[in-house]
Amino acid sequence: MKIAAANPPSEFRMKAMLPLACCFLLLGLSNIIAAATPLEQANRQFAGGDFAAAASAYEQILASDGPRAAVFYNLGNSYQRLGQYGPAILAYERARLLTPRDPDLLANLTLARKAAAAFEEPRPNPRLDALLHLLSRNEWSWLVTGAACLLGGLALVCGALRLPRPGWRKAAAIAATLAALGMATGTTVLYVRRAEAARGIVLSATASVRISPFESADALGSPGPGRCVQLGRKAGGFIYLEVPGTQLRGWMADREVAAVAPD
Repeated sequence: MKIAAANPPSEFRMKAMLPLACCFLLLGLSNIIAAATPLEQANRQFAGGDFAAAASAYEQILASDGPRAAVFYNLGNSYQRLGQYGPAILAYERARLLTPRDPDLLANLTLARKAAAAFEEPRPNPRLDALLHLLSRNEWSWLVTGAACLLGGLALVCGALRLPRPGWRKAAAIAATLAALGMATGTTVLYVRRAEAARGIVLSATASVRISPFESADALGSPGPGRCVQLGRKAGGFIYLEVPGTQLRGWMADREVAAVAPD
């Protein structure tokens, strides 16, 4: 009678360690997934078609990390895929405050407005408006601050050194003139754009403008989702607003409208 030969020790060890290796591999993959940043996880949810979860994740990132143009942009894309054009336009408008020259952002904002039929009122002077929005409000503020610092620095240097050479005095005069011009231009633009702090976006299709700040008050009309409005004072969970280009004005529940530039 023949006795079956035993497996070689090395082969036996390899078969015994195979399940253990698989466990370590799965554990490593789970750690890699867990180590992904919240933004990467949100982007994966968006790429996988789970737009509602992606939108929620982007909202949480903004709440914890503060405003970021790329996150606002992705949030707008998520809401647009869900057909929620009011929140999508709000997210795009908030991204535009930070990156006013992004062509992809402007294109998607235009698509969202077209889908929601929430067109902006035509500007009386498009060229001037383009110049005013060439930079974000933060960038205009930085320009004013930088120009003021440069002007102050030149004044100190000229006062301390007295710049004996004519060429130096001329260069300092030119620099001071440019700094003063930049400071004046930035200050003027910020003053002209001060009304943007009161801009809001209607969020839902059922949002109604009411005659008084009460749920039982008569409705005057509905601006539609994504419509830009001018916000006023608040009272009892309502906010007074005006719809540009129309006679529609009154009170809307503050859950149905949001400021483009949040507090």
